[in-house]
Amino acid sequence: MTALLRSRGVRALDADEVPGLAAWMNGSGDVVGDGSLEPSPELLATCFWGWSGPLVEQVVGELGADGVLLGIAVNQWDFVDRFDRLVLLELDPATQRDRVASRDPLFREQIAAGLPVMQAQMRTHGAHVVDATQDPEHVARELAALLHRSR
Repeated sequence: MTALLRSRGVRALDADEVPGLAAWMNGSGDVVGDGSLEPSPELLATCFWGWSGPLVEQVVGELGADGVLLGIAVNQWDFVDRFDRLVLLELDPATQRDRVASRDPLFREQIAAGLPVMQAQMRTHGAHVVDATQDPEHVARELAALLHRSR
C-alpha cells in the first residue's frame, strides 16, 4: 500500500520499514528485538509489537500534515493524538489471511486473533473506514482521494 500511495504522490511510510520505529517490546516497553526476530510462543506470550515514542514524534514531524504512516502497533493508542486523522483499512478474515500468507505461522495466528479487536478499537477512536477487501489499486485510489479531500 505504501508504494501504491507514493505512486499517487502521497508522502507515505510503512511503520515496519522505518528503522527503529517498530519493534518487539516487553511489558515495560523495552525493545527486545526488531522485525528480524523470529516469532516463538514465548515471544508472543511476553512481548508485543510496538512503536518507539521518540521516533513516532520524529516520523510524524517529517511526514507533515499531508503524510501517511501505515501500520499498526499494540501501543499505537499512546500516540493517537499526534495524528490528524485515523483510517481503518478494513479487512475480513479471509482477505487478511491471504495478505499475510507469507509470514510466520505463529505471527499469522496473532494477526488473525487481533483483527476484530484492532478494527473495533479503530472505530472507537473515530477512524474513517476504507474497504480494504478490494483490489489494492482500488484501495490506494480511495485512500489518496480521501486524503486529498481532507486537505
